[in-house]
Amino acid sequence: MKSMATLTEKAPSEVLLVEDEAVVALDFQFMLEDLGMEVWGPCATVRAGLDLVRDRLPGAAILDVMLADGEVYELADHLHKAGVPLLFHSGHAEANQLRERYPGAAVCPKPALPSEIEAKLANWFIPSE
Repeated sequence: MKSMATLTEKAPSEVLLVEDEAVVALDFQFMLEDLGMEVWGPCATVRAGLDLVRDRLPGAAILDVMLADGEVYELADHLHKAGVPLLFHSGHAEANQLRERYPGAAVCPKPALPSEIEAKLANWFIPSE
C-alpha cells in the first residue's frame, strides 16, 4: 500500500473539487487539505467550476456527475482536453462509460469512504512499480 507521505509528494498541489452535497464536499475538502493539497471550491455547480478554471487550470479535479445545475460533462470535457487528471465520485454514472469518455480517469462510486478516495488518489498519482 502506498503511504500518505508518498501521495503528497506526487499529487498535484491544487485540486478542483466539484460536489453539490455540502457534507460530502466538506469531507473531501478536509481530506485533501490533510494531504497537503490546496482545494479549489468546493463548487456546487458546473458554472462555478467553469468560472474557477477560466484563467488557470488545477493540477487535478474531483467531480461529482450530477450537480445543482445539471451534469458535469461540459466542465469535465474542458478539463480533460487540457490534460487535467479527473477523478469522478458519483452515484449517477456508469464507471465504464466515464472511463471510455475520459481515458485515464479514475472513478469511485458514491458513497465512498475517505480511505477509498485516498486509495484511488494514490493509485492515480503514483505509478505502479
